[in-house]
Amino acid sequence: MIHVHDVWKRYGKLEVLKGLSLDILDGETLVILGRSGVGKSVLLKQIIGLETPDKGYVEIDNVRVTDLNLRANRPGLKPIGMLFQGAALFDSMNVGDNTAFYLHQHFPNLSESEVQDRVAHALEIVGLAGTQKKLPSELSGGMRKRAALARVIVYRPEIVLYDEPTTGLDPITSMQINELINQTKKELNATSIVVTHDIRSALEVGDRLAFHSDGKIAQIAPKNEFFKIDDPTLHDFFSNAAIDRKELEKYH
Repeated sequence: MIHVHDVWKRYGKLEVLKGLSLDILDGETLVILGRSGVGKSVLLKQIIGLETPDKGYVEIDNVRVTDLNLRANRPGLKPIGMLFQGAALFDSMNVGDNTAFYLHQHFPNLSESEVQDRVAHALEIVGLAGTQKKLPSELSGGMRKRAALARVIVYRPEIVLYDEPTTGLDPITSMQINELINQTKKELNATSIVVTHDIRSALEVGDRLAFHSDGKIAQIAPKNEFFKIDDPTLHDFFSNAAIDRKELEKYH
């Protein structure tokens, strides 16, 4: 479904992506692991079209999106949703208006009652039923993440991108977010990409895991094979994540 070919991206003198290539399969959840600051989120921005690569391209269903004017041509592409690391809710809008924002912008033929029904359903899915009138400032960090996910679910995208979905959350809330990622995949039958440095989250949601290192995808494999890879850099990443071998063996 998604083909990333030889993508390079530089910010001033800092070269972040260095010829990265990757294929994401239809219907899978691919988790991209890596240390903070290695360019995982930059890759998502290339896929969703927020930025364009200096070199290389991204294709979705054989359409080269990096060559498109996305504002003009987005209707011809499969809908893509993204859960941003900081949730990216509009502070001046309540939860209901945040959730309805995309529908109001892109589905003018929907009646207001239809919009509100879809908003209520999306909020119920993420465990925030009845919170339409609350402002983002009244929500906890985990609730803001769930509200942002409702904003994605409401227009039923076929591709969902998650940028560090559990960062800054306590273990119980992180587990709830992982469950929602799995539930969203089933609800939408979506192809998902999750970028994270949280190995436990990767184990809970991923079908395949990839390791992003030095601007490229250094390793990629199905979850049950990933932790058998003999790569010193990868082993060092596991060690620094404070996850022991017994935990990993549960997923072999």
